[in-house]
Amino acid sequence: MKKSVQEMSLYSGQNELVAIKIGNSTVNFAFFRTPCCSDFDMISFETKEILNWEYDSLCRLFSNHQNCDCIVCSVVPELTEKFFSFLKKVYNKVIVITSKTPSGLSLRIRNPESFGVDRLAATVAAYELFKKNIAVVDAGTATTITVVTQEGEILGGAIMPGLGTMNYSLKEKTASLPLVDLEKDFDVPGIDTHSAILSGILLGTVYAIEGIIGDIEKKINHKLEIVLTGGYSQLLSKYMHKKHLLNKHLVIEGMRLIYLKNIKN
Repeated sequence: MKKSVQEMSLYSGQNELVAIKIGNSTVNFAFFRTPCCSDFDMISFETKEILNWEYDSLCRLFSNHQNCDCIVCSVVPELTEKFFSFLKKVYNKVIVITSKTPSGLSLRIRNPESFGVDRLAATVAAYELFKKNIAVVDAGTATTITVVTQEGEILGGAIMPGLGTMNYSLKEKTASLPLVDLEKDFDVPGIDTHSAILSGILLGTVYAIEGIIGDIEKKINHKLEIVLTGGYSQLLSKYMHKKHLLNKHLVIEGMRLIYLKNIKN
């Protein structure tokens, strides 16, 4: 649930964990009253807005959340540096997740340092739920698929443009195609331009996800549990044919779990 900065000041930060998820489109600040519980309050801002924040703006946001620990999951290096220089002055302990951060999972991929930390955190949370062979689908600026085995080995996956990215790309790269409302109902086949775009973007993404997961299942000879997360996860869930679990904030839950695995380090 999103709250304003003023509303967040109602909570004491004494026993909190602050989890900061810095994405390409949105920065989420999640405030866990205790790191041992999954419940949190959240405030979100557009990433482009945060990039222009001055030191005083950060101070106001965290003024009532200082006597606690903090964990950061960032895919925007510029903001990672900006936040870390501030956070280390404010919090008792600051953990910035990297591919080398102990997570309970092992990266069985080429160039593990390039693996997205948001994908890692989401996979940690999904693995904690099932302890099985899993495909984690994160539907955000990009739509990613990450595969982890029941032994806790991340095998890799796939990355494609997200729903919003495709929507804006069609608008920007063509002379006549409009930006469409992704939440609108549409006809199949599309009987007008809006329906055709929605059908292509939404159903195209669903079929891509399910087709890729099907091919991976054949390749590794294992059935995969599917967990869907991210900003567009609820929208995609409406059109998915394969059985799946929906958890919109899997990355934030994974951050909490990674914190618990690293608190003594």
